[in-house]
Amino acid sequence: MMRRMMTVAMGLTLMCAFGRGQSPPEPSSITICDDPAYRSHALYQKYCSGGSASGDEERVRWRIQVELESQMQELARQERERKARAAAADSAGLEWARRGDWRSAADQYLEALRIDPDNALYRSHLDEAYRQLEDISAAGNVAQMRAEMRDTLMAAHVHAIRQRAQDESNAERLAILRAKASTNGRTYTYAGNGLIAGTSWTVYASRKPGEPEKRMCDAIKQQASLAGAAYDAGTDCQRYQFVLGMATSVDNFTDLKNRVVFDELSNGQFSARTQGLYDKLRGKRFDELGCHSNGAMICLAALENEDAKAGTVVLYGPQVTRESLAMWDRLVKDGKVESVKVYVNENDIVPGSSLAFMDLKESMRDSSGIETALTAANSASLFTTDGLKHVFEEISPSLTVETFPCSRARTSFDCHGMAMYESKVKCTGRSSGKPVAGTGIPGRRSDLPEPPLPCEAIGAR
Repeated sequence: MMRRMMTVAMGLTLMCAFGRGQSPPEPSSITICDDPAYRSHALYQKYCSGGSASGDEERVRWRIQVELESQMQELARQERERKARAAAADSAGLEWARRGDWRSAADQYLEALRIDPDNALYRSHLDEAYRQLEDISAAGNVAQMRAEMRDTLMAAHVHAIRQRAQDESNAERLAILRAKASTNGRTYTYAGNGLIAGTSWTVYASRKPGEPEKRMCDAIKQQASLAGAAYDAGTDCQRYQFVLGMATSVDNFTDLKNRVVFDELSNGQFSARTQGLYDKLRGKRFDELGCHSNGAMICLAALENEDAKAGTVVLYGPQVTRESLAMWDRLVKDGKVESVKVYVNENDIVPGSSLAFMDLKESMRDSSGIETALTAANSASLFTTDGLKHVFEEISPSLTVETFPCSRARTSFDCHGMAMYESKVKCTGRSSGKPVAGTGIPGRRSDLPEPPLPCEAIGAR
């Protein structure tokens, strides 16, 4: 009987993490919140109070740097849009000029200059329009238009000067923060949101924050096709700017026995030491770090080693042990990460299998076999969402746990797939409002809108 229970537990372990397709610089003598260089900035008021240090200085510096970089990326995006609007207005002016409507052309050129007042090309187009108008209109009208132009350009120049001053101020502060933002001699590169995948995922793709997702998505699709997998189905290219999987093989069993089981015993340190793709993770800083399946162990190792930094962490169907849960809890309590959220689908066998394996391994040290028997008997609760949630909340109260229904068979691993988790997390239960073809009555009623989709229906048979 005992041998049978051990065999079952080890068999479940072999299914663990199978995802289908799937020296700090010398500290400053004063803290940031006491540094006069920051007091004129709105972020000072947001993260500091009363002119004294608020919480851990590194966390304050981290959050200010993230927000400054975010602001500068947004300003860069706005600048690109501004240039595009100005170019569109100038093109419209050229089209009016081609038609001989110089007044409309002048209006468009003036609009282009209002948006981009330092553009010499747009100014030359406007001057040409005014010369043409002087030949066909009263001089007084053109003089009035030139006066309006001067007023418009003066206001635009003042706005541009103020914006440049703000941009330069932000850039200067960011440069200071970047110089300070190193830990144990390391400097971290901002990488937006990241996803670390688990068993059998061998994939790497990234894009700069703010860059369109198409190039990265195409790279993931190509790698998925070569691997005969469905990485792309479980990857939200809009959400993530960095995607990494470091399996030893695209075959689940091979990766499990050669890597994943050793991550189970070392809290992810095995992959950190042995997998070349892990180097892609070193020195990265994320707003959000998503970790699926065995990726949870890799994320834990990276954060523990300070090879990477993250603001928030999201674990999807994670490979966990009681020891690793305690480590995640400590990362939150120590302020190394702001929060950790865990998503677990019903009938996802991975979290329960990984917990059961280590429980059994530890209990086997009891020579009497009594504890082993009790552990095997109690392990069944680890394969229910309520049982898992209880364990998570007991060992790691700092983590937030959310569970979802999924009625697919455990042995299919459908409930464990990252694509299933994406569908569950994103589900709002709201209708798209689009009409459903064939639901109308000819001559009497048009097609009916799509009804709300119950989130429980996702993953149902």
